Amino acid sequence: MKTFSITTDRLILRPQTINDFDVWYPLYADPNIFHLANAPGFTPEEGWNRLLRNIGHWATFGYGIFSVFQKYDGRFLGETGLAHFHRSRGPDFDPFAEASWVISPSAQGRGIAQEAAIAAHQWFVDAFSPARTVCLIAKNNPASVRVAEVVGYRIYEECIYKGADCLKLVCQWENPQPAILSE
Repeated sequence: MKTFSITTDRLILRPQTINDFDVWYPLYADPNIFHLANAPGFTPEEGWNRLLRNIGHWATFGYGIFSVFQKYDGRFLGETGLAHFHRSRGPDFDPFAEASWVISPSAQGRGIAQEAAIAAHQWFVDAFSPARTVCLIAKNNPASVRVAEVVGYRIYEECIYKGADCLKLVCQWENPQPAILSE
């Protein structure tokens, strides 16, 4: 796979690699990062397997999850991208690329998730011209819902996923328009 990156005003996004594990794992080891019922942080084995899954998306589909770094100092801030997670959410959800973003608590509240998600979506839409993408967000995560809405997602259904009340969101891309980041 050819290595590339996406640069925004404040961020650098690049496909995840195994070398990201040491900076990536502490984010997923934090049980406060999850908004699902009774979701503990990942063990090192679970984290390793999750990162390998993310890397595998790039080899299999040509897209996947990006690591997000702060542009001015290279600090790891989180991840974003689109992937296929096979969550068994139904024919209106499962066949489509699913958006994802997880931002370190120390980087939250500064528009980092929006900036990263918009950049990843713009790249994905330009490269793959999808008609539709989807997203699954816990109802108790309004900040993530706001990010999704800025990107262009709209809630279309509620569901239970791993014991948590969640929202299924969809973004239609028939006539893709670049999202505009507002500060």
